[in-house]
Amino acid sequence: MTGKPRRWQRYLWLLVLCGPLACSPVENVERLVALAERSRNAGQLHVAADLYHQATGLRPHDFQLHYETGLLSFQVGSLHEAEEHLGKAVALKPDFAPAHLNLGVVFLQRGRTEEGRRAFVEAVRLDPRLTEAYYNLGVIQLDDGRLDEAEALFKRALALDPDHHASYVRLGNLLVKQQRFGSAAEVLTQASMLDPKDPRTFFNLGLAHAGLREHERAVAAFQRAIALNPSYATAHYNLGTLLLQHQDYQAALEPLTEAIRLNPQFSDACYNLAAAYAHLGEGAHAVRWLGKAIALNPALASEAQQDDDFQSLRSDPAFVALVQP
Repeated sequence: MTGKPRRWQRYLWLLVLCGPLACSPVENVERLVALAERSRNAGQLHVAADLYHQATGLRPHDFQLHYETGLLSFQVGSLHEAEEHLGKAVALKPDFAPAHLNLGVVFLQRGRTEEGRRAFVEAVRLDPRLTEAYYNLGVIQLDDGRLDEAEALFKRALALDPDHHASYVRLGNLLVKQQRFGSAAEVLTQASMLDPKDPRTFFNLGLAHAGLREHERAVAAFQRAIALNPSYATAHYNLGTLLLQHQDYQAALEPLTEAIRLNPQFSDACYNLAAAYAHLGEGAHAVRWLGKAIALNPALASEAQQDDDFQSLRSDPAFVALVQP
């Protein structure tokens, strides 16, 4: 029989390797760990997690075994087991900073932000050199809208690791939110050199260049984000909107249409597509997409009444019927 062994087969092989008469408990643990590391190196993470879990049963007070089990459980998506074993590692060795760090990551994945925050704070108290702890604290502060604190944390992470790509991306996003577009462009350009295949980096770089009114660079950045991730609906939308703003109405149609295809509930994309068609003199298409936009977001009706993009439709009865109170 070939292929991946069934779970019971793995256990059968382990019993053959380490039967009760063949190995002492210490030898059993050593064999399990050796097999687990061999499986991890071969990319068989579920197998490795199972083996480490068995080892913790034989040596329940070994913090390192629980730590490795927790890491592997997280990698295979078993968050409950990851929390259980990393929590035991912390309880058994409270001064082991990496266990606090990784437990904090698990808490964030499970939506328990405050527990994650406390775990990261403890991690950096124990080891002020933990880049990932500062980064994750920065993410929490950014999500809470505490931009100054988040900026300081991302910069602290970058001081410790100047090649920490994720910190550049988050810092760039923060600077865009603050409309500090020049600084954002510098930070995100650095991020793009560290990882030229991350669509988020180029998306945010497009926002920065757009804020600087660097039209061609913004278009190129959004196009790069789309090339890296063709399903990036907001990148298609921003590209189309940028082209609309620069009166390239025909070119705006394709990215806006694609944004709607990817996200049929994208009311702003429907609205801007209607505006592009209105400028091109295609009233029927404009009314159709404006109707879709208003159906998704009724507040857009009053906006359309005042929007010069729809000047050509002011006398169109279908348009009037759409936007009247």
